[in-house]
Amino acid sequence: MHANPKEPSAVVWLDTALFGPLPLPADPAPRSDTEAILARARELASRSKADETLRSYRTSWSQWCEFCELMGYQTLVGDAQAVVLFLAHLSRTKSLATVRTRLAAVATAHCIAGVPLNTKAGPIANVIEGFKREQGVKPLKQATPLLPDLLKRLLGVYSKDTAAHRRDKAILLIGFASALRRSEIVALDLADVDYVSQGVLLHLGRSKTDQQGKGELVAIHRGASSEFCAVTALERWIEIRGQKPGPLFARLYRGGGISAERLRPQSVSIVVKRAALAGGLNPKTFSGHSLRAGLATSAALAGADLKDIMAQTRHRSHDIALRYIRRAEVWKDNVTGLLFGAPAVDERHG
Repeated sequence: MHANPKEPSAVVWLDTALFGPLPLPADPAPRSDTEAILARARELASRSKADETLRSYRTSWSQWCEFCELMGYQTLVGDAQAVVLFLAHLSRTKSLATVRTRLAAVATAHCIAGVPLNTKAGPIANVIEGFKREQGVKPLKQATPLLPDLLKRLLGVYSKDTAAHRRDKAILLIGFASALRRSEIVALDLADVDYVSQGVLLHLGRSKTDQQGKGELVAIHRGASSEFCAVTALERWIEIRGQKPGPLFARLYRGGGISAERLRPQSVSIVVKRAALAGGLNPKTFSGHSLRAGLATSAALAGADLKDIMAQTRHRSHDIALRYIRRAEVWKDNVTGLLFGAPAVDERHG
């Protein structure tokens, strides 16, 4: 192992909102309002990232520190070799998206600390590019889209008129119809719901593609069938939830009471997987993203234009949105259906 530079005697102040408590600068300016200014800086910094990003950054930073301790590296000296080995280590068990997130966290820490670390060129960029090409050869299996027939099968497991069944049914239908991300579903408050004659409008305060919180509107039409209507399911959930301000989808107490605590994004995946299992499907092939992918794919199958699909999903990248179009179009006028006939699809294998 190569010799490492000595850690700086005084580590500059890092964003505690991103990385947890770290040392303040040595000998801060002797002003009475120094602490107040630092507190204000922390407050502003904490709003620079979404909650899920903050949690991911804290996890990334913790893993980076553990790796450096194990390998004998320093954490904040701009050591590209240490970062390269860290990324290679992660690539054995993590996806490309996760590896990039870990790199972003490490790079952000160096940036805040004022320590140069070039991630756009050189060995770090080469490792990421190599991993990207490898992933291109062996793409990760995506979550199975919940198309309408399959979604109706999952909704069939909610036979009881309980708070849990009403809430989870509303999560599935709202998640599908709105094409919201998991984090966006659980971030909704009751005040974000606006009923109109056509159905309902959801007001998104902040999302993955709207980090500044300018706000977006998502429209959901009322359905012809009350059993497959997101608006009706939402209304029935709110009947039990009540009109108290706070999170739209809250945690439930063991006895069925409704708490004031917001669900976590992972809860959406749990709802989907639990319904899939109860419906006799393999829960491993489904996730919270199955709802969003299901709407996009279903719309493509129905002949919707790409721009209209992107308007509902709020995708900014045409390439990403086109994935759903391609998945749908591969079955349109497929010649094997003419040659062999098209038996009913066994959705258990998604």
